[in-house]
Amino acid sequence: MPTAGVTHDITIEDAGGTNRRGFMLARQGGKRGWNSQDSQTISPRILSMGEVTHSELPPELELIWFQEDWSLGIGGINDRLDPKRLAFSNKIDTSVPGVLKPAREATLTAIKSGDTPNNYRPTGFGVIPMITAASSINYDLWSFIGRDAYQWNTTNDEWDIKTEPLNADVQYRNAVIFGATAVAPSWYVGSDIVDCATPYIYKAATDANWTSSNITSGRFKYMTVGRNSSGNEILWGANHIFKTARTVNETFSDSDVTLTLSDAASGHIAINDIILVGALAAQETMLVTGASGSDLTVVRGYGSTARAHSSGAIISLYQPHVIKSSSDPSNAGSWSTPVEIGTDDSPITGIVVDGDTDTILVTKTDGIYSYTTDGQVRNLTTLFRQFGHSDNFRGVYVWNSHILLPLGGGGLLDFNYANASVRDVSLSKIAPEQTGIHGPVLAMHGDPTHLFALVKDASTSHYYVMQAHEVEHEGSMEFRWHVLAKLGGGTSYPSRVGMMVDTSRSDRRRLWVGFEEASVSSMPYYIAFGDTGDDADDGYTNDTDIYADTVRWDANLPRVSKRYESIELETRNLGVGGRQVTVQYKLDNADDWTTLNTATESPIQTLDFPLGTTGKTLELRLTPALTAVGTISAEIHSFRLKAQLRPDATKLYPLTVYLAGKQQTLNGAVSGNPKADLKQLREWDAAPADLVFGTPDKQDSKSVILMPGSLKEQEAHHEHGRVAEYYIQFTLAEV
Repeated sequence: MPTAGVTHDITIEDAGGTNRRGFMLARQGGKRGWNSQDSQTISPRILSMGEVTHSELPPELELIWFQEDWSLGIGGINDRLDPKRLAFSNKIDTSVPGVLKPAREATLTAIKSGDTPNNYRPTGFGVIPMITAASSINYDLWSFIGRDAYQWNTTNDEWDIKTEPLNADVQYRNAVIFGATAVAPSWYVGSDIVDCATPYIYKAATDANWTSSNITSGRFKYMTVGRNSSGNEILWGANHIFKTARTVNETFSDSDVTLTLSDAASGHIAINDIILVGALAAQETMLVTGASGSDLTVVRGYGSTARAHSSGAIISLYQPHVIKSSSDPSNAGSWSTPVEIGTDDSPITGIVVDGDTDTILVTKTDGIYSYTTDGQVRNLTTLFRQFGHSDNFRGVYVWNSHILLPLGGGGLLDFNYANASVRDVSLSKIAPEQTGIHGPVLAMHGDPTHLFALVKDASTSHYYVMQAHEVEHEGSMEFRWHVLAKLGGGTSYPSRVGMMVDTSRSDRRRLWVGFEEASVSSMPYYIAFGDTGDDADDGYTNDTDIYADTVRWDANLPRVSKRYESIELETRNLGVGGRQVTVQYKLDNADDWTTLNTATESPIQTLDFPLGTTGKTLELRLTPALTAVGTISAEIHSFRLKAQLRPDATKLYPLTVYLAGKQQTLNGAVSGNPKADLKQLREWDAAPADLVFGTPDKQDSKSVILMPGSLKEQEAHHEHGRVAEYYIQFTLAEV
């Protein structure tokens, strides 16, 4: 049996241990030709036509990762797929291409000294028209904090308490503007009926204070402004509670199922109606199953707690599926007859208008409906009948013809009214690895160029204030998000939030945010997002939890090691006022960040990695910081990471063997069958299978392949009557 280093210089055999052949290496000057070498791991690059790029550099010497644009927002995974995104960021603004900087400070506002609010529940805002003495129209910013209405004092930057329109435990939602009148729906806080509607409040442009409506047929949870069939502006209200002219005529217990009314029920209350019995603080919901004269048969505690009621208790109709319209919401006005949208077992959760149209869009827990002034009601999304949720579409908002529908429990849909199509634009889809922002979208608002959203991360008791812009990506328009602020909250689900962009002044652009949640009391916040006027004086945040995490970088070779050398930062405004950028890194999906260094110089500064820093993948955390809130921010314009590829080389064995008939081997024997050996080499060359290679140094056998295209045959000696002799060249590659 041929043995490498014993009988022959080398041996080759099939992987299964068959067809072992011994070969003698060709000699030159009495020396055998034995050598091995590492294969070339990176193919030579060819200079492209035109400007030389980083990709033309030999990656074994200089491998570059360069990024100068993060405008596609958060949610990226790796550099190959997301070259213009971040993985995640907190309190970072990347909306301008080529600039990464801190977001503006989320400023907590205060009430004028001496004013005492009933509670801290900032759940609504309004930019309200006001007619001055010169008969010109200006706009004032108002906030509804609990039962109180506050006007923003632009001189002192604080809230001035004004009126208490309704002396009850209520709160007000964002006001809508109907002509020169502002109208804000009112919700009761303490009822078993979740946020049941109470009398709305309104304020004409000439009024100094707000007035509570006394129209019994006009209590709504949601409002919007549309147009009627004549093209005139009209106010719509939805999810209605109607205070009837009937009361309970006698005291009854929490188990009685027959109510005697003060007068006949006919014309006021009918079978299958849902009624509310009692004053606000002690209301009970009942389902009417029978009506005869002044007697009602009811199901007790229908969604609320059954309780005893005294004679004279007020009876109201609960119509969560009803909309009404009004051309005059003042106390001198009235509301139309009700229009039923679907059934009362699916409450209305919002009402909007898509553009300047007479078509009203009504969201309910089981879908989105349209209502046209010719009386046509259509369910545009019937699939939600199977996937209803009590909070579906609460906070619906129309932005630049996008009808944005928050889903109960988390998720966001983009509804196209023109073709009744629905597109999933959920943050879980845009940023699948960032679970903190996958919670419910509680509120949205915007101006023509900015969209904002308030997202709850209940697991960590935070609210994320997020900004989106729309970009063209792979042939379609997509929403791209970044986090402006992270506000502290509780672990419960808040049903009462307010968000509004302040456009009351031309020199100010501010986003206002308020929320009410159990165990959390807070005044409204604002975040400036303009660059001129008052906004220029609003500083950038110096919060310590600011950061921007890059996507993972692997140079398109996720399983190849790299040596990391340095990172070059291109910045602006560093070195003054404590402005700096700290760089941290994470190798191979490590759990913790390692601090590299801090840049304090602009425009260019290079930070070196510690010697011996290697890994297959790399992530960076960039932290532009200020020592105090300031009007000048630390800006990052680009980074240039320098590394080298460190791939594992393949061992090559370039061989020249001598085939002869009477050949002396290492042990002194004379043998050889060049014809058969050559035939076997040709078969191995044609086959893809692995081979086993025995080396002259008697080391362990190696698994190899015969490199395609490497076999070369040269006849060494051929005389008549003698067996031909050959020099055969080929290369074996270790596998």
